[in-house]
Amino acid sequence: MSFDFGTVYVRDAPLADVRRGLEELMAESSHVPTQERGLDPTPDPVTASKRVRSFALFPQEDGWTTIVEDGHAKDDGGVAEGLSDILQTETLTFTYSDEDGGWTFTRYWEGQPLEAGGADDEDFDVSAREFVDAQGLPHFGVYYEEVAAAADRMAPSLAGSTEIVGDIRPRLPIGTEVVTYVAPRRKPATQEESE
Repeated sequence: MSFDFGTVYVRDAPLADVRRGLEELMAESSHVPTQERGLDPTPDPVTASKRVRSFALFPQEDGWTTIVEDGHAKDDGGVAEGLSDILQTETLTFTYSDEDGGWTFTRYWEGQPLEAGGADDEDFDVSAREFVDAQGLPHFGVYYEEVAAAADRMAPSLAGSTEIVGDIRPRLPIGTEVVTYVAPRRKPATQEESE
């Protein structure tokens, strides 16, 4: 089993502001908040086009509010750039993949890319850990599914994310939230509309 994930970090923004910004960002793509549980995950390869998007939000720690999306996506679907613009702050998207043998990051400031980098050499795992430690990034390697399984049973979550096999449970700080957004189903185009 490989270790693959993407995480978005928001600098110096309280969880309530990040949640509000995320809601505004999701509304731009016609996604609305839902409390429904057991929604089927959207398998779309492009994160931004997913009908159902579910996020785990961690309260601010070491200056960073952490966002983890379902599906282990390395494409953040515009979350880091969008939140940086909406909240007028610094964000960072960080990806890591044992399978691909590398890691990447992109830093945004007020919606604009500021710097990017990473590594894909034989010591990628060491340099990734050094980067995480140097930036003070919390919750390295925590998956959405782990958070959803440990969250309150009333929190919205996707099908298949409500149980974890085994005894390992992530450290969830008080105030960790699971939020889910869903876009309306698109009606198939009629023959007249498609012509």
